[in-house]
Amino acid sequence: MPTEATTHLIRQAYEAGGPYQWAREAWKNSEESGASIIHFGIEEQAAERQGVLRRTIMDNGAGMRPDDLKVFLTTFGGGGKPIGVDGNFGQGFKSSVLPWNPYGVVVISYTPEAPEGAMLWIYRDSAGNYALKEWRVEDENGEFVSVTDVVPPFLDEAHNCDWSRIRPPWMTTGTIMVLMGSAPDSDTLMGDQDGSRKETVDELIRYLNSRLIEVPKRDGAPIETTVFDKYVKGSGNRRDTRDKTVTLPDGTAIVWRPRRIYGLRHYIPDVALKGTVTVDQHGTQVDWFYVPDPEAPVGGTSDYIVQRPVVVVDYQGEAYHADRNKSRYRLFGITDEIMGRTWLIVRPPIYSDSRPTEWGVITQASRHMLFAKGGLELPWEEWGDAFYANFPEELAKAQEVARARDNAQTDPSMAKNLARILDRLNPRFKASRVLSSAMGKILGNPSGSFAGAPGTRGPRATGGTGRPGGTGGTSGPRHIVVPATAGSMTGSPSHVRGGYPTFDWKRFDPDESKYLAQYVRNESRFIEGTEYRGVVYLNLAHPVFVQEFNHWADQIWPKADPAKVQDLVRRVYGEEAVAHVVHAQRLNGTLVGKTEDDEPILIGDEDVRQLIEPAALSAALLGLVNVEQRILTQGGGLFGRRAGS
Repeated sequence: MPTEATTHLIRQAYEAGGPYQWAREAWKNSEESGASIIHFGIEEQAAERQGVLRRTIMDNGAGMRPDDLKVFLTTFGGGGKPIGVDGNFGQGFKSSVLPWNPYGVVVISYTPEAPEGAMLWIYRDSAGNYALKEWRVEDENGEFVSVTDVVPPFLDEAHNCDWSRIRPPWMTTGTIMVLMGSAPDSDTLMGDQDGSRKETVDELIRYLNSRLIEVPKRDGAPIETTVFDKYVKGSGNRRDTRDKTVTLPDGTAIVWRPRRIYGLRHYIPDVALKGTVTVDQHGTQVDWFYVPDPEAPVGGTSDYIVQRPVVVVDYQGEAYHADRNKSRYRLFGITDEIMGRTWLIVRPPIYSDSRPTEWGVITQASRHMLFAKGGLELPWEEWGDAFYANFPEELAKAQEVARARDNAQTDPSMAKNLARILDRLNPRFKASRVLSSAMGKILGNPSGSFAGAPGTRGPRATGGTGRPGGTGGTSGPRHIVVPATAGSMTGSPSHVRGGYPTFDWKRFDPDESKYLAQYVRNESRFIEGTEYRGVVYLNLAHPVFVQEFNHWADQIWPKADPAKVQDLVRRVYGEEAVAHVVHAQRLNGTLVGKTEDDEPILIGDEDVRQLIEPAALSAALLGLVNVEQRILTQGGGLFGRRAGS
């Protein structure tokens, strides 16, 4: 393709990637070369002679022969390796590193064919295109012969550097990359300093430890992956024998400090309770880890890893879609009380050209995010629902303990308070479920819940007998089945009465404080023997509710116990919020019209989801005249006539 087109493609791929993508690409190339040592180092000669701190990347892999080295650096979309949807695409390192190193990237590689090394220098020329630096070739008399772009590493007087001296003693074969930045005196130690990125060494270390699930082993030991940092000698109390002191031209003594990369799994404490749940018919599994008190939920310090557990997707040993937000945890039924101690690693099958008919996930070319076969988004809600349906008992117990400790247990009287509204909605609200059936055609596993009264839970199935009421039976209580390819029972779709949500009041965290309410679908509450599926949380500290509490307690029934008045207001608003959620859910599948082509227009899952998201639910609780009337009527029986009437 034209040279100018390559420039635009590289820039586009760079923007599609994220911060520190260059480090991932360099590490992956080194790992695939068979390296047992990968060092993100600092070039010493530039530091000692010029005070310039250049980042280097070195490995002891197989190296690249001179011809392969040229192909690697000058071919966009290929680096001498097979390219497939489940492999590296051959463009990552170039596109992630060249835009912020216009002065150049120097690459030196050592192989058995070139034991003294072969060196190239790629840079961006004055026209904005990428090119290889060329050097004069002279004969023994110093006469010009030709120019070449591949040379042995040499003493470069223009840059005051002997490129052959960069090679460390532990490297026989391998590759060295020197990031030159935007000018001869550029510091690249910290990484990409683009205004939108502003990378640092600390964040680079946290990135690599969070990106790699585990550092792979080579010859029985993890690949020695090290990032070298610097500090001014005398500024710390370190006495590590692996530290190395380098003196800058101004006399300042700088110490190179090696910091080892271990991968995310290393930082999950060994004391964690753990297990695995299969969450779809394709074999996707979720590994969960719960770190109980008093152990810190994350091993290691903030210098090496973010100090909060995370939900990630494991794709070929790398973590994608890292998310620490409550909304992600709530999809899996992990409540706010324990999310700070719970790790989730989702392991879906990988889509491959060799298995084109099978479902799997694929990474985009920039290696920044994943999508499912067909270009679809990852099925987070499906995975979360299946995990919740097979919720680990250890996590359920941990949530109960945490809720009791935090005094967040729902008032037991809530069952009675909700009875009237649930009785009214019960005949109308039905949910689509897969129920156990001997004649069913859908394989699945028992969720532990049974069809019948809202949220009733029976004994877990222990095996199939074929008898009425047992696994696969058609009479007696029927299991709610979670579809799974290797399931232990058969089921068929049916509309049944579902477990209703309950409500609870609490102070919302700052990132959610603007909402009056939010609905958490995958959370259960047991109240007086009944299981309620889903919780509508109402924001105790929201100004709208605070004004409501004050209005009824101070102006309407000032002689009554203000705590009891507030309880009444909470109960009525809670019932209204539950009613809104239940009514929205029962709209699923409702025919609302037809298109010009006479196609039916139905309310679907996504439409219902929009109706009960925090913003919509909050709006639904504003200005409710019927709620005010209910509070007034019920309060009259409890507290007497209103003031001034």
